[in-house]
Amino acid sequence: MKTIAIVSSVGGAGRTMLTASLAGLLMARKHPALAVECDPRNVLTFYCGWRTPARQGLVSHILGPADDWSDAALQTDDGVLWLPWGGARDDGRGPEGETSVAVAAALYRQPAWLRDLLTRIDLPGHGVALVDTPAWPSVHATQAMAAADLVLVVLPPTPLACATLPRLRSELKALGKQAVYVANAVSPASRLHTDILALLRDTLGAELSAYRVHADAGIPESLARNESFVQSSPHSQAAHDMQGLATWLSNWIRTASPSLASARGGNA
Repeated sequence: MKTIAIVSSVGGAGRTMLTASLAGLLMARKHPALAVECDPRNVLTFYCGWRTPARQGLVSHILGPADDWSDAALQTDDGVLWLPWGGARDDGRGPEGETSVAVAAALYRQPAWLRDLLTRIDLPGHGVALVDTPAWPSVHATQAMAAADLVLVVLPPTPLACATLPRLRSELKALGKQAVYVANAVSPASRLHTDILALLRDTLGAELSAYRVHADAGIPESLARNESFVQSSPHSQAAHDMQGLATWLSNWIRTASPSLASARGGNA
């Protein structure tokens, strides 16, 4: 199984949307797929039909290691497994402040916690775990990056994303992680977006994916209707973009060296 962490240095970049969409698209390409939420916001499961925050999930293993956290996994009609973060209380609110602090402290003490947990999941070699994260820097994003065989960095075409990119890129290089950078929510009619894409091409070179995802008002609308955007708007440019990105990732999964799979968290 390969692990792909989906990260960004800014909020609102589209990480969760891409995690959900790519999980389904990779499943359609015959890759057993697991979408993992390493984000205490608990929003990933909204993309698989839930409308209430999950009470159990990955965090259950921190709060009570004896709990069978794998029981929290869900499976959608397309066969994708979803593992929420969890931690919601009976009234739907998030964990209390002291609990959140204790969880963060545990993650800092165990930098390989998520990586070790994912090794217990029985998916075949051509399977894939896609890990959704909050904005980096955060202990949750750091956990995902440490567990990843590939880091997919989502870049909205904004000045803030460009300003914070060098620090994230330096961190990934220091960790020895293979990374691919994907521009998301791009509007070709925007002069700013065109200029930022040119800057990203000059800065990132071959690390910038050829598959940029165009902006589409149908993406948030499909979430509101509890639909898959790619399935509900298969002929849209954004859907074609995500199909192309999924095909690239599928080829990467199939051709990644065995040594990469056996040395998770090492140099890619």
